[in-house]
Amino acid sequence: MSDRSKARESRRASQRKTKDSANGGRKAFNRGMFVRLLLVTLVIATVVSTAGFTAYEKLLDARLMVKNEHAGKPTLLTEENMAILIPGEGIFAQEYRTSKRVNILLMGTTEEELADTIMLASFDPTSKRVDVISIPRDTYHYRSGYGASWLKINAVFHDGPVAMAEAVHDILVGIPINYYAVLDYTGVENIVNSMNGVPLYVPMDMYYSSPAQNLLIDLKEGEQVLDGAHAVQFLRYRKGYPNGDLGRVQAQQQFIKNAAAQALGLDLPNVAKTVQENVDSDITLRAILYLAKKAKGMDPGNVTTVMLPGNNANIQGLSFYQAVDDYEIDQLMRTIYDPPKPVEEAPAEGEAAAE
Repeated sequence: MSDRSKARESRRASQRKTKDSANGGRKAFNRGMFVRLLLVTLVIATVVSTAGFTAYEKLLDARLMVKNEHAGKPTLLTEENMAILIPGEGIFAQEYRTSKRVNILLMGTTEEELADTIMLASFDPTSKRVDVISIPRDTYHYRSGYGASWLKINAVFHDGPVAMAEAVHDILVGIPINYYAVLDYTGVENIVNSMNGVPLYVPMDMYYSSPAQNLLIDLKEGEQVLDGAHAVQFLRYRKGYPNGDLGRVQAQQQFIKNAAAQALGLDLPNVAKTVQENVDSDITLRAILYLAKKAKGMDPGNVTTVMLPGNNANIQGLSFYQAVDDYEIDQLMRTIYDPPKPVEEAPAEGEAAAE
């Protein structure tokens, strides 16, 4: 039995054992929505600073943002010369092979070398749609030889972004992954500062102190321009929203909209330079140019966010997020890769159909 099959079987067995102990409700995953700022800046802004380069093949295949030696080397290319870091496989392999989607794993990390944020952004260049799948950092992911909290998927990042890509590939029933991008809170702070801050209305006084995390949040209600440090505080705040996690998600979404609008009106080459300095990614210049071209004219409403289907569960005395059975995840993948076609409206009564 392959390691992937063992992981699947262990996950199913754990689901059967812990189904009754799961707390039932699905809790919207909201950590690190700041990573969408990376998606906006990486695809749109970076191209501005590189568009003047002569299109030599060597340059186009350069990975300008690789910061570490554990990048891994893609083994396959698509027809559009997009790299494939982790090839698609499993029961949905044919749809993966025929699709032109580009899948980028986005990770926000902590000082402890854990993945605080895990998102798979899937871009369809034909429909100009982006589907973002959030993987809760506490998701149970079986690994032989590991136990306790090391079985949370966020701990896989200790082995590098390629290992994380393999774990997400497994959780999402064999989805292919083309590239990865890693950003920490220091990177967010630097990028926001390169944008001269982000104008935003802070909806309430926000205060939270955690010396253990070296974290102090102290923001006042009102319209203001958040610099990098205060933007990180705003994004990390989660305690005081009347509607709980949903309120935090909504606040972060508003931050992303404001940040995108701010970036588009500024010196984008400077923003792109900061992204390059603060992001660790194996994406190539060729891929950046391709995505920028295909995303041109994209409707912001074509961005959809979903969470890995699952429930909170207690496993061996620890709290985990437990992914549901493969069938439901497979249905999610099919919805993304083969969305329902829009229904054409029938002509009104007495109105002739257009010829």
